[in-house]
Amino acid sequence: MKFSSLTLVAGLVLLASCNQTPPAAEQAGTETATAPAATETPAATTPAPADTTVAAAPSAAPAAAPANTTENVRLSFSFKPGPTSEDRKTAAHLLLKGSKDQDIDLGQFSGKPDVVSKDKAKLAGFPNDMLMGFRSYDPGSGTSYDLAVMNVGGRTLRIVQRKVEEQADKAPEFQTSREIPLPANAVLEVAPVNKK
Repeated sequence: MKFSSLTLVAGLVLLASCNQTPPAAEQAGTETATAPAATETPAATTPAPADTTVAAAPSAAPAAAPANTTENVRLSFSFKPGPTSEDRKTAAHLLLKGSKDQDIDLGQFSGKPDVVSKDKAKLAGFPNDMLMGFRSYDPGSGTSYDLAVMNVGGRTLRIVQRKVEEQADKAPEFQTSREIPLPANAVLEVAPVNKK
């Protein structure tokens, strides 16, 4: 009896110790359940570099914009009466309106200068590629003074002038009197004359 009860107790202890380890299927299920958790953790950190790339793109775009910008420059003539001692004279100015305005004194001219249209300029022998021009006439001497403004290569304004005698057989060639540098990327616009 003693032997059989000892055998029974030993069998129960052995059986209890065997049931504490889970079966192989349960161990595999536990490992597979934890394995996806390990692969999900790196996936959560992956989008961070993509966000950094998107944030850097807008800051690079404005840097290229200034290279394509142009500057509008408006050209016009301004005529004002000369000093009272020379009431038959008119002061002529070339006005440039842009990022940096300029007022260029063209000198004193007889009478009131007449801005020439394209048709008048062609008939009077003004340069074909001029932007704008005018002619002043002194009836006392029969002499005309012509002035034209030209664009040279988009970088320079060239002012050319000539004196035409009424009795001359042929009008002389225009001579360069002044050159004015233009801003880079300048787009020129000729405005109507402003007489004062």
